[in-house]
Amino acid sequence: MRLSFKTTTSAALLLTLTACSSMPAKKTTEPKMQSLVTPSSALDPVNVRAEADYNFIMGDVLSREGKSEQAVPLFEKVAALDPNSAAVQMRLSAEYLKVGKVKEAILKAEQAVAKDSKNIESLLVLGGLYSADKSYDKAIAQYKAVLHLEPKNSEAPIYIGSLYADKKEFKKAEQYFHSLLKDPGYETPHEVYYYIGLTHLDQEGVGHQKSAEKALKKALEIKPGFEDALISLANLYLQQNNRGKALALCLEYQKQENFSPKVADLIAQIYIEDGDSEKAYSQLEMISGNSESSLDVQMKMALLLIEQKRFNQAGAKLKDIVAQYPTADSARYYLAAVQEETGDMENAIRNYMQVPHSSKHFSEAIVHAAHLLKGQGKLNQALVITQKGLQTKADKPQVYTMYASLLDAKADYLGAAQVLEQGLSKYSKNVELLFQHALILDRLGRKDTMIAQMKKVLEIEPNHVQSLSYLAFSLAELNQHLPEAERLARRALELDPKDGYVLDTLGWVLFKQKRFSESIQVLEKAHEYQASASIIAEHLADAYSMHSQADKARQMYEKAASLTTDQKRVSKIRSKLRELSLSVSYLK
Repeated sequence: MRLSFKTTTSAALLLTLTACSSMPAKKTTEPKMQSLVTPSSALDPVNVRAEADYNFIMGDVLSREGKSEQAVPLFEKVAALDPNSAAVQMRLSAEYLKVGKVKEAILKAEQAVAKDSKNIESLLVLGGLYSADKSYDKAIAQYKAVLHLEPKNSEAPIYIGSLYADKKEFKKAEQYFHSLLKDPGYETPHEVYYYIGLTHLDQEGVGHQKSAEKALKKALEIKPGFEDALISLANLYLQQNNRGKALALCLEYQKQENFSPKVADLIAQIYIEDGDSEKAYSQLEMISGNSESSLDVQMKMALLLIEQKRFNQAGAKLKDIVAQYPTADSARYYLAAVQEETGDMENAIRNYMQVPHSSKHFSEAIVHAAHLLKGQGKLNQALVITQKGLQTKADKPQVYTMYASLLDAKADYLGAAQVLEQGLSKYSKNVELLFQHALILDRLGRKDTMIAQMKKVLEIEPNHVQSLSYLAFSLAELNQHLPEAERLARRALELDPKDGYVLDTLGWVLFKQKRFSESIQVLEKAHEYQASASIIAEHLADAYSMHSQADKARQMYEKAASLTTDQKRVSKIRSKLRELSLSVSYLK
């Protein structure tokens, strides 16, 4: 993917301008701050200047703290007090850009340029804003205005050529770049070759890849430490699946240029994709140790620790990240996940519930918190947070299924059905919603509708193991379509041959077909995989009983009864034991 150097540079320049515009003027005999405001003659100049300076300083403080949303209204007040200040308009433009208001940023930059049309930095910034807005012709016009004022400017020509490439006018872009190289006095030819390389990377075909490689190598030949060119060349090799060449290039660069955090990050990414998490982690450690560790780097380190199952270290790292970046929602979510993994359920729930509504992890956090609360028997609390989640921004299929499972646990089957139907009205082809809805329909005794719903799941996802097994078992219980039930059960077993419950389904289908010997073989294997499952033990006992293995049947019925706390099932199993004893006595 092509680097938008011109856009990022312009944005950086705009932020640099904002910092400069808020600095005090040079000290004279008596130190004082030079106001950016030219007081309006219609108002009290002293009061206007004081109010404007106060709002500007407070806005600057908030901006530096990363609170641009709060800074914007203050800078708007300054702009209203002095609408003729180009510097203030540029500062407001910068703040608009920070909060994602590109159109407003452009308008203020246009106003600033209109007031001071010979300010090179403002023209460059406006060109960058037009470029970000894909108003390419307007951007080119700004950069040409820069060249008119300053013919030897080295940035504007690069931006112009790159904009031609953005417009897909590749030949024109290449011709323009090559025309720059004909000027022996051009100060940055390495950048020109770099952009020639990027222009070729924007185009498909082996020929363009070769031309890109040649241009990027030339850029590095002219300036060996040119980091952007090195990274682009390495990414080209990765695109060609030549990972070894990319890695060797980056490692050699690190030796020659001492150390580059960006290159180390790319090396780490290569190691991650190669599955070498330890080497990847060591690269990220070097980044962390050689510079102020960014959130992105620290998160990568934490996720690698999780991948390596070094949960205590991952938890410590994530706690540090949350302390340093309290609004880092991904860090908080993964911290909760680590705490859940290590059994620290209370803190896991607390952190899941602190994941903000705006986070991409919000729905998952709600589901995890509710699941943990359900495990603690706190069904009402789990219901409350799940319901609130649905009322905010957690309108996702998994939240509906969790909410329904909680209502199911409270035996509110009608309520669960309504919740799932609400979810299905938005996500009609979501297999988990359809599957759980089928389960609830079965609880409500609506067998025919349940079967139709299960078949709908299998139409969408033919290999849905749970649906295959459940439908097969249901048909067996109804003594209907037993050959079809066997086919479904065997298909489920092919997909998951070590699932005790799937084996139980096949064994029960065989039992219903009176193939008791085969049934016993399958059910014994099911019991081996799920020795604590009461229902499987009961089915095996039934098969033993029908196959005249009374002692084994008695032992298994006793075990089935001991494995459940459901007194209705215990009574049912005890009844089967009495029938078995009577049958054995009669035969004697």
